Amino acid sequence: MRTPPFSGTEGLELKLDWAAGLCWLAAFLMPWGNLMASDGSMMESGSFFHHPGIRIEMIASEPDVVDPVALTFDAEGMMYVVEMRDYPYGKGPTGSPGGTIRSLRFDAAGDLRESHLFAEQLSYPTSITAYQKGVLVAAKDLIYLADTDGDHRADIRQTIVTGFHQSVTDSNFSGLRWGLDNRLHGVNGGNDGKLRIPWSNTASLSLEDADFAWDPKGETLKRTFHTGGGFGLIFDRWGRSFTPHNINHMLQRILPVSAMERFMGYPMGDGTVSISDHGEMARIFPVSEAMTRVNHPEQAGHFSSSGGMGLIPKAFETDVIGGGVLVCDVVGNLVHRDVMSGQGPGLVASRATEEQHAEFIASRDTHFRPVGLEQGPDGALYLIDMQREVIEHPDYIPDQIMDRYQIRGGEHRGRIYRIHPTSRPHLETIHPGSSDLAGQVALLGHEHGWVRATAQRLIVEKAAPEAPELLTQALHAETALHRLHAMWSMEGLGRLERSQLKSMMQDPHPELRAQALRVMAHHPEWWNASWQQILRSGQDDHPSVRFQSALLIGAHPHPDNIQILTDLWMKDWQNPWMRKAVLTALREYPASLLCEVLREGPPSGDLLEPWNEALQELAYMIGARLGSTTLNDFQTLLNHLGQEALNLSPSTFIAVIDGTGKGAAQASIREEQREALRPGFLALLTQKHLGVRRSIWQTCRVLGYTSLPGFEEVFQSSLKLAGDIDAPTETRLSALDMLSLGSFEQAGKALIDRLNGLEAFPIQARALEALRGYKEPSVAREVIQRWREIGPGLRPNAIGLLLGRRAFHLPLIEAIETDQLSLGELNLDLEQRRLLMRYSSAEVKARASRLLGDEEYSNRKTHLDQRVASMPSHGRAQAGLEVFKQHCASCHRSGAMGYEVGPDLSDMSHRSVEDLAYNILDPNMAINPSY
Repeated sequence: MRTPPFSGTEGLELKLDWAAGLCWLAAFLMPWGNLMASDGSMMESGSFFHHPGIRIEMIASEPDVVDPVALTFDAEGMMYVVEMRDYPYGKGPTGSPGGTIRSLRFDAAGDLRESHLFAEQLSYPTSITAYQKGVLVAAKDLIYLADTDGDHRADIRQTIVTGFHQSVTDSNFSGLRWGLDNRLHGVNGGNDGKLRIPWSNTASLSLEDADFAWDPKGETLKRTFHTGGGFGLIFDRWGRSFTPHNINHMLQRILPVSAMERFMGYPMGDGTVSISDHGEMARIFPVSEAMTRVNHPEQAGHFSSSGGMGLIPKAFETDVIGGGVLVCDVVGNLVHRDVMSGQGPGLVASRATEEQHAEFIASRDTHFRPVGLEQGPDGALYLIDMQREVIEHPDYIPDQIMDRYQIRGGEHRGRIYRIHPTSRPHLETIHPGSSDLAGQVALLGHEHGWVRATAQRLIVEKAAPEAPELLTQALHAETALHRLHAMWSMEGLGRLERSQLKSMMQDPHPELRAQALRVMAHHPEWWNASWQQILRSGQDDHPSVRFQSALLIGAHPHPDNIQILTDLWMKDWQNPWMRKAVLTALREYPASLLCEVLREGPPSGDLLEPWNEALQELAYMIGARLGSTTLNDFQTLLNHLGQEALNLSPSTFIAVIDGTGKGAAQASIREEQREALRPGFLALLTQKHLGVRRSIWQTCRVLGYTSLPGFEEVFQSSLKLAGDIDAPTETRLSALDMLSLGSFEQAGKALIDRLNGLEAFPIQARALEALRGYKEPSVAREVIQRWREIGPGLRPNAIGLLLGRRAFHLPLIEAIETDQLSLGELNLDLEQRRLLMRYSSAEVKARASRLLGDEEYSNRKTHLDQRVASMPSHGRAQAGLEVFKQHCASCHRSGAMGYEVGPDLSDMSHRSVEDLAYNILDPNMAINPSY
């Protein structure tokens, strides 16, 4: 028998030819996930496994549509399709712009009758939406295209907004959607830019890390929410918005940047966050042949390329299907659904009950590349399939294997599918453009979201003189959605009256009341007369209304604001988004609010930890505003903390002091302010609790105070306690925290000594965290020296430490060169390897390039390629089972078999045969650092 002569394979004595046995073992490991992904209640139609409540039909393919990435319908039902024919590096040898737009006309039966080339020579077009007599397209610039002579070719091509930065195509701006607010919204993609309207004299808008909106009426641009950095955007019927970003498939845009940036000292964080309850890099269940991502093998079987979103139409919502938000994963060849729950402002996204181990739509076709979904005039969903063989951008494919791929394979293909609910096979098609004004106002209450949105857009665009009278009647319509669109249509026309809006703020439906507050935010001229009603909205029973009230309160100074904001904080402090909304509204007096909260006293039981977190946010604002006008605020807080009657728990005291210190670290503090605060801080050092004093000393260091009373004595005591293995763990953890306040010369040895195999996980973890604060290269050398003694679960943390500073890169490379560390046990992903090969010092880049490659974890890969090439084309799972029992089960579990000493192998269906083969042949090629 033959065995591969590589480290880690000795003893793998297969009783059959090794290549056949390897293939059989891989065949045994793969089936579990595919069985899970295709069982249960899913229906099989052609290459699709899908929810039984839908029917999928292909309505367009090549040559009528090629490389589609987005589509829209105009008000008459004409479909416009974006074709990214220049993906990934431009068209032809010069890489020239090659994107096109096609117009597709369907007959009354829904069959395709005409396909015309509408526009061409567009640079990487990503998105499209109908506007006036044409379409708006995201293609380097925001471009308006229209056909005025009826020849199906755009003869108007006007740049509306320019200044977007271009990069890798899925990072370019996309997700064009009309919002309820009559503005065109788009997502940034993460590329920044300085946006401007070519014919306007207004200053350019620095996009930075935000998404944007364009108001065609006022010809203005505005930053909206922190960008998720992904491809696509969707609004639900109440205007809540969601966006994806590769591994994070469901992000909700909750807190607008205008509120977060309104006042100094807001504790900055993301206002756009993952709301998935099944993981930020959630498990997916493809039915296609597994293709491990060469740059991120750890992402196999999980979301890695989520992008392009859709909303389950109202016509689909039955007891069989229900609602939800859809998101595509192009690598997984699937469309995933999340069902939303919660009252807001932040929702929770969960898998549907019937899709716990399956997807809403999944295909066995590995060239099925779903990139988006749109609702149509008939209430159906239209699914866009780019049909590329390779969807991964070449920038993310290792150089050594680029020539194995046909990067433009499939460039002459494309598919569009229509999805109907089986409960309603014949949906009524509505063309709002064919209706008169009265008909369009009536359509504002239609069940189909596309119909409502299109009717609103047409009413606002045409601005007919008789529209306000008809819309005034619609403000009293039976359904809340009808009233909602009527209100925003009136606002878009500039004809909404304050009395009408006042009525909307008292509407029976809470989401409509919340939207009325959003409208009120656009009318500062009404605020004085309406302010008491706005403040009363802060006492509304529904959190969405209270949230919008808090955001609006921050826009207008009023003496009654602080009381309602205090009441809001006390009522909703357990909701992090309500707290954040209140913080954005604190124009002044954050210390007054914090002192009031402290007087109320802490909650009992398990709520103390989130209570302390909430208090730390308030304290941060006080510290961050130092250097502006809040010195009195800070002194008020210090005096309050010094009151013995306050009787704060040590954890609460620490939370408040730590918060002020973190905030102060971001402030520009004048010397006279520092000195004015010194007595107050030093007075607090009478506290007995070591953790409290450590927190005070740390904040004093931030403020630049030296010669701190009692510090040296406690520091020396902590040096001893940190190494006392007989002391309680909590005492030692406090001592390690104390050591982090010293220099590396003072504390380094004591911290490094904790990285030994006799120390418990919490002690090692706290020591590693403290070492992150030092810059000396000796930190890296000492961590590497103790690598074998660092607990497996902490090695990813240690890798992060070694890669986190340039000064640590050279010691890391030296350790690899001398075999002190092996590449396999580091298991660096592509970005981590490229950090060393491309973005470190010149010396490190040169030496790293000799050791690392885009593809290889070690230089044994070439030899392994030869072995894998000789594998049979098909495996035998039963024979693989016997191999697993004999050689693997003693350390690995698969299903109910084996022992979990090493990683659980129960579900390997998401890994390709080649990937499994490499890891079986050479177990040390890539070791999970946690083991």
